[in-house]
Amino acid sequence: MKRLYLSFAPPAKWRDDGQKKWLEGTAWKQLRQKTMDRHDYTCVYCGYRSEKYQIADHIDGDPENNAEGNLQVVCQMCNLIKHAGQGCTIVGIVDLYKKSKFSQNEIMRITHEMRNRGASDARIMRHLGLEEKARFRQDRAYLKGLYGFVTSRPSFDENDMYSKWLEYRKSQVGNPCLDKRQTRLAGQ
Repeated sequence: MKRLYLSFAPPAKWRDDGQKKWLEGTAWKQLRQKTMDRHDYTCVYCGYRSEKYQIADHIDGDPENNAEGNLQVVCQMCNLIKHAGQGCTIVGIVDLYKKSKFSQNEIMRITHEMRNRGASDARIMRHLGLEEKARFRQDRAYLKGLYGFVTSRPSFDENDMYSKWLEYRKSQVGNPCLDKRQTRLAGQ
């Protein structure tokens, strides 16, 4: 697994209209599919696998660098940690902490597992040993010393990709068609 840290995309690198249009085109869809196939739809940070709503993430954070080697698969939750500014301030579902018993990667994996078993945020946070809430600051050195937790509270934007994935995931938990790897990860 690749090491996951809290970070953010600088505003100068946010997608413009031309980049958004590129994401609707055939060339991007083919490149995205190649990335999903290469990584077997599995998040490089936490191992979560899903054939829906996984993200073809730009490793270097540059949405214009669409080289195959610059793309990796990231799940919705790890994406919110990698882009903590979005997770904390735009969709409002990521909380930051100064202390944890686990690494950021383990926090993500354990959160997926415990949510699959129906655990509440409070129970997951106790298990993870998350303490001393912190505020988001657009400072990578500051963020690197913190831990992010993706809460289950509703997003500020009910139509964002995370909210759509969350609804999809809820429909899959307990479903006999649930991917075998997800079932194994969930400990069911």
